[in-house]
Amino acid sequence: MTASLLSSKLIQITAVLVFTISCLFAPSEALAQDNPKRVWTVAEVLDERQTPVRNPTPRYCQGAVFKPCVCARDVSKLAQYRPAVKECNGKAAIVLSGKYLGVFSVVVRDRENKDRWPTAGANGCTPFERDTLALNKCSVFKVQKIIQASDAKGEAKVHCLGASGYSSLFRRVTRMTAKLADVPNSTNDPLVRWCVIAPDKALN
Repeated sequence: MTASLLSSKLIQITAVLVFTISCLFAPSEALAQDNPKRVWTVAEVLDERQTPVRNPTPRYCQGAVFKPCVCARDVSKLAQYRPAVKECNGKAAIVLSGKYLGVFSVVVRDRENKDRWPTAGANGCTPFERDTLALNKCSVFKVQKIIQASDAKGEAKVHCLGASGYSSLFRRVTRMTAKLADVPNSTNDPLVRWCVIAPDKALN
């Protein structure tokens, strides 16, 4: 092999190696666009709010034993879900704006429509606190604290839940249920039910 041919081969091999190494160590565009464990700040969630579009005939999903929920793609832009929010100590949150600012309560539920999980209770709750008092702290599906927030698009309330949407505790979460008002001595409180995409996926 002549010196010129050998030099040409070495140049080709070097170019291939440089390209391969650059591919291995360059940031993945897919990973940059889709961080599977993203934690949002409240400011980021509010910034992602969209202007509601009037939809007089929303579609409903998950209709079976329990009443169906508004399909995730048709959920009002005034209702957002995030699997992890920094100000909620990295736990999941429901962010409500506009006409939903004054809801009486909001929870997530699983495919069996339960809003109390785990069944043994959370945060060291006694059976009395869990079953009789039904304290929010006893269920990771319920709101543990509310953060008042606002930006140029208006006010919002961040309802921090009891666990991360990435956790096994939220594995079966399928919907959010908001009680619009509490009607004394009634079992027919006005409710709105919103499907989520998945417990570890952002909605709106």
